[in-house]
Amino acid sequence: MASLPARLGALLAGGLALPLAGLFAAPPAANAAPPIVIGTTISETGALATDGLYEIKGIKAGVAEANLHGGWLGRKIVLKYYDDKSSPGTAVRLYQRLVTLDKVNLLVGPYSSLVTIAIAPLINKYKMATLEPGASVPSIYVPGNKWNLMNTADSTTYLHQLLPLAKQHGARTAALLGLESAYSLACYHARVAQAKQLGLKIVYRTTYTLQTDFSSIALAIKHANPDVVLECAYYPDSVNLVRALHEQGFAPKFLGETVGPVEAAYVQALGPLANRVFGNTGWWFNFKTPGNKTFIAAYTRMFHQQPDYHAAAGYTAIQVLGAAVQATHSLDQAKIRHWIVTHTVQSIQGPIHDNANGRTTGAVQDMVQIQNGVLKLVAPAELAQAPVLFPYTGH
Repeated sequence: MASLPARLGALLAGGLALPLAGLFAAPPAANAAPPIVIGTTISETGALATDGLYEIKGIKAGVAEANLHGGWLGRKIVLKYYDDKSSPGTAVRLYQRLVTLDKVNLLVGPYSSLVTIAIAPLINKYKMATLEPGASVPSIYVPGNKWNLMNTADSTTYLHQLLPLAKQHGARTAALLGLESAYSLACYHARVAQAKQLGLKIVYRTTYTLQTDFSSIALAIKHANPDVVLECAYYPDSVNLVRALHEQGFAPKFLGETVGPVEAAYVQALGPLANRVFGNTGWWFNFKTPGNKTFIAAYTRMFHQQPDYHAAAGYTAIQVLGAAVQATHSLDQAKIRHWIVTHTVQSIQGPIHDNANGRTTGAVQDMVQIQNGVLKLVAPAELAQAPVLFPYTGH
């Protein structure tokens, strides 16, 4: 994530409670300026919905706060979004509609690198400066995709603390798994390279699809008997692997999975099997970043649940987009893009700065662990809420 001094900086005063009604701007008066319309799609349904729903709620909370303070350029903000059903093809059709039929003023990207890769050619065709709260794979942010603008840590940093930690506590062998999706494969290959660099013996490695039956994989892991099992996953497959390992009666000393463990649904689905599993996060409740307390209070009041890092990334996208619109006094896409890649925004996640290709620099994912049903930040040590607990017991 951001540098430690930035995260430990002064908090903005706040704790504002924002009503859900604030999301919807009233029709403009006859002589009033029309609203600024932000368009997006989200995985409300489908395989990625568990995480996608957090992201859209974070976006809504950001829009609501902006409207509470008068909107941008003296105009209210309206959010227009569609359910892309976790489908890249559906998202492409819907972004085409947002740009050509709905004629939105601004865009925010969808959830997941998988879907974002599909819409990138369209975004660049129409030259829309698009904030990407849910797309972490570095290969998106290249010269040919100059209009995609990252606002989260990239996927090569997910669970980067786990293997060094495990080795420090005696681990010698590892099993590494990756979902066959752009973000998770980037994470997977980064962790394979890291394991080799650390001198850990990789006794089992595989990639898989969301439709995979994990029974045979869990059996193979049991036979390999690794000290560490690390899976680069989304929510559904993270749950399925834990269940399969339990059915085989195998519990590694260290078990870490990306994405899934940060969701409340993960603990609900797995119960005590979730205890001592490690996960990743790009934001946390104790970050002393500008507006973090306001975000937490607003989100909790609006949605009657605690946010996760996907929600924080969605909220940050609105923070960055708003900063660019206000600074340039414009909705001109080229001006907005240029401002974003030449300035740093102090967001709730920490400083967001994109390089010339739109890739966020300096941000990394931190590490959490489920301890007695509660997520605790355990790395970096300077921000940790609790010491690491091990071994994973599988019950």
